[in-house]
Amino acid sequence: MRLTYRQIEVLHAVARHGTVTAAAEALGISQPAVSMMLRESQAVAGFPLFSRRRGRLHPTVELNVILPEVERVFQGVARIDRLMDGIREMTVGSVLVAATPTLADHFLPRAIAAFRRSRPGIQVAVQTMDNTAAVEAVARERVDLGFVLSPLLMGEVQVAMLDETELVCAVPAAHPLAGQGSVTVRDLLSWPLIGVGRGLPLGDLVDDAFRAEGLQRRIAIEVTQTSVALSLVRAGTGVAIVDPYVAMSGTPPDLVLLQLRPRVAVGAAAIVQRGRTVSRAARLLLATARRIASAEAR
Repeated sequence: MRLTYRQIEVLHAVARHGTVTAAAEALGISQPAVSMMLRESQAVAGFPLFSRRRGRLHPTVELNVILPEVERVFQGVARIDRLMDGIREMTVGSVLVAATPTLADHFLPRAIAAFRRSRPGIQVAVQTMDNTAAVEAVARERVDLGFVLSPLLMGEVQVAMLDETELVCAVPAAHPLAGQGSVTVRDLLSWPLIGVGRGLPLGDLVDDAFRAEGLQRRIAIEVTQTSVALSLVRAGTGVAIVDPYVAMSGTPPDLVLLQLRPRVAVGAAAIVQRGRTVSRAARLLLATARRIASAEAR
């Protein structure tokens, strides 16, 4: 036979309080129940557990060998209780996020800042990667949430749209096109085009826009991140069709963002694994991101 948790709890209480009466009060049970469990515990142990001196119960030498381990058990239980309280109240925990660089740089910081103001004990970790990698990370449960550009192939993920806008054309402020307000893909044929390659949502969207006009997109400089494309535009190496989320943090004075016509829709979306129940903290971050996106749209 082995000691039950309740018997260990009684031994711990009697050793701490020194009397059956005090132990019973601390545990909220009757004195006879404590006395019975002491007898049962001693029978299981096979050696004396307490000796009585001057009206108090004192642990025997044998029990004193065990009590440090008993104390660690109760400290562990107390830690578990605190963690459960923290998780329930969302004062502890973590959320792991995958995000495309554009959203990680210009949208997600606002959502995380608002989330952390309400739940400062929750750690947020952000991993930046392209759309394809972010979708895979969510689908394989390597992260809790993903923030990506849409449209995208849904596959094993569930999509929650946060915002919808349209692609823009970035040109240097001194560029001949800068004063036009809007441009078509045909207007861009005379200028070196900086762009994301095929296979990524942004690249595929731009390809579709060119094909709709009977044209073929020719990339002079291929990149994988919008921030790199904009740096190349500012350096005077060409023009770029990009998502507009870069403007959320302000447009540099040496750069102009022009409307692209006809309109090419692009959006920001949050993704979770299809059928998976995410943590309460992750759901709260998602709700915060939706609220921030809605406020930005107004």
